[in-house]
Amino acid sequence: MRVKSKYPEHMEYRVESMWDGKTGGTITASDERQIVYDTPKTYAGRGEEICPDELFVSAVLGCLNNTFLDFQRGFEIELVSLKLNGKATAIFDGEGYKITGFQVTGEVVVGKDELETGQRCVELMQQYCHLTRSVKDCIPFEYDISVREE
Repeated sequence: MRVKSKYPEHMEYRVESMWDGKTGGTITASDERQIVYDTPKTYAGRGEEICPDELFVSAVLGCLNNTFLDFQRGFEIELVSLKLNGKATAIFDGEGYKITGFQVTGEVVVGKDELETGQRCVELMQQYCHLTRSVKDCIPFEYDISVREE
């Protein structure tokens, strides 16, 4: 079933990566916000900044977070807290590294008498996060997110 969206049908995301002259670089988004990254020491880098793999995990968690918030606002439920933790696992398969799994754990705390709606928001978050939807056929995702009232 096709869902009608209140958001634009087509989006583009553009960033620029500039090498720092050492073992990392700077990402600049179209609005001039920046993220500095580096190669981990394990791979002969300085390990002074976040590594691209951590950025990948961060991007997925951020997308899940924002998708949850979109549904939370739509249902108009009181959100006390939302905490997500992510872990991507990778293996060297003889040719290179490949991410083989992604685990998301966390806790959502909602207002009194809103447990069921909070649980529904978690389900919808998992179903509609566009980053996880895009990679779910090549990376298996596991979720363990609890919801409680306060």
